[in-house]
Amino acid sequence: MAGLSASRFQHVFRREFGVAGRPYIRWLRLQRAACDLIAGASLSQAAHAAGFSDTAHISRTFRSTVGVAPSDISRRVHVDLGL
Repeated sequence: MAGLSASRFQHVFRREFGVAGRPYIRWLRLQRAACDLIAGASLSQAAHAAGFSDTAHISRTFRSTVGVAPSDISRRVHVDLGL
């Protein structure tokens, strides 16, 4: 689609955005899941909508990338909003 080989595309992507493609995509998926959790989705719904295989997978990835559990996000929003 971009007219580049996969390795060249990865090189250009990293140079332009300062991060490799896979971590960037992981970050986008985690952002999608966090937005869904904030909107009231269950962890399972948020995980599947963001492309994670199950709640354990998203929990591990969320914790290792962001430093908190995804349940902390939804719990914090509900407490802050008084829900």
